[in-house]
Amino acid sequence: MLENIKSQLLAIFAECRHISDQQIIGDPQDVFYEQMETLNRLATLDVDDSQVDALVADNTLQPVIEKIAALKQIHALRLERQRAGAIIDSGDPWETLRGFVYYPNYLQLAEMECRGAELKAGDRVVFLGCGPVPLSLISMVRGHAVTGVGIERDPFNADLSRKVIERLQLGDSINILLGDHFTLPLSRPCNLVMVGADAIPKDEIFKHLARTLPEGMKLSYRIYEKGFRRLFDRDHVGGLPHPLKEYRRIRPEPPVNNTSVFVIKEGHG
Repeated sequence: MLENIKSQLLAIFAECRHISDQQIIGDPQDVFYEQMETLNRLATLDVDDSQVDALVADNTLQPVIEKIAALKQIHALRLERQRAGAIIDSGDPWETLRGFVYYPNYLQLAEMECRGAELKAGDRVVFLGCGPVPLSLISMVRGHAVTGVGIERDPFNADLSRKVIERLQLGDSINILLGDHFTLPLSRPCNLVMVGADAIPKDEIFKHLARTLPEGMKLSYRIYEKGFRRLFDRDHVGGLPHPLKEYRRIRPEPPVNNTSVFVIKEGHG
């Protein structure tokens, strides 16, 4: 199986090595569609950790994995912008949102976040790197009665996100800010800072949060611990800087694949 996966990755790299980010985002035709279908099929394979480790350790695959991971991330943004447009233009935006294939996953992830951070109704959550459709915040606000702030560094994505929130009539509960990790801490306190997958670079982000957030603040992020998807974790969280300390992990149940990791800023005493 390992050689088969490697050969398919090399084939994707050969087909896409000259594709630019702008082509994926801007072309009317989805130039990465067939390759994503192949990657989605590979993600369903029962691949054990040792096989993934072997692929990660293969030096000849490093540029291949880096390129494919970058294209996957841009392609995901293309799809998310399309979903934002569908909600904004919909006559029934909530029905459109509930029709998204991954919406049930986000409902489960919202439950995991609220359980892991011990959130209660009225608590305030900040999501760093919320993207054009802040589904994590939407699911948590809708299902658990928290309030939220999304922080997005790309002006176009932030504008889409605001329009999505407006169409869903969640403006009283979710505020979208243009910014990055240096926007934190906010003037109003919060109960949890969620660091999104697209919030990078992770090492710099967590060092900043470790320096600036108040003692006792909880943070969370998501990882792939198992399977093929772990291969494309480009900007994983390394060792947490002092005084941040992991205190809990909630591992997923199907259809969710992400593990939620919870961190607290400890005191110096």
